[in-house]
Amino acid sequence: MVRELRAVVSLGGSVAASPMPDVRFMREFAELVAELTERGHSIAVVVGGGRMAREYITRASELGASREVCDELGIAVTRINARLLALALGEHAHQLVPSSLEELPPWDRVIVMGGTEPGHTTDAVAAMLALRLGAELLVVATDVDGVYSADPKRVPGAVKYPRITGAELLRLSAGEHTAGASAVIDPKAARIIAESGLRTVVVKGEIPRIKAALLGGEHGGTEVVGHG
Repeated sequence: MVRELRAVVSLGGSVAASPMPDVRFMREFAELVAELTERGHSIAVVVGGGRMAREYITRASELGASREVCDELGIAVTRINARLLALALGEHAHQLVPSSLEELPPWDRVIVMGGTEPGHTTDAVAAMLALRLGAELLVVATDVDGVYSADPKRVPGAVKYPRITGAELLRLSAGEHTAGASAVIDPKAARIIAESGLRTVVVKGEIPRIKAALLGGEHGGTEVVGHG
């Protein structure tokens, strides 16, 4: 008998909703999650805001909005994206998107969330959700295929790490988070991962790679293990 997997996926908005929600991707991702739940695994998903969230944040900032208001707009977009994914999952998921970790439904079906409060990215929410649910694995699906020594989009010679510790992840992510930031993993999420020792995989947001990351296959991303 296959042991039950308990995992949380942080599904980046850059993967599922940039520049607009990608219905085809959401359907394919929903099929993967439905397959896993039918095999007895427990999955929860936190969806990011993507380019649309950053556009709202930019416009609000131009209108003089505070950082907190900008965060609130970004959170609203993540919850809309989460609701779309819940629709794609149908009966496999709870259709009500929780607005906080205190509002979680039973984990008898897929839990789908967006952001929760200003100052918390969806990666941080996913890490906190994993701890709250007692999940053994966090998969961060993004538009970069792992953790690098620098931003590979800006630094051609950046080195990718196939395996690092939580302490190393925290060091690499050091810096202040701002609304709409698009680092691979933000400092708050990295700190939660480092302090808890939560096993984490950062992977390119492609269905086969996400599946491999969840099931222990060859995913081509970065494994984050241990406290340091």
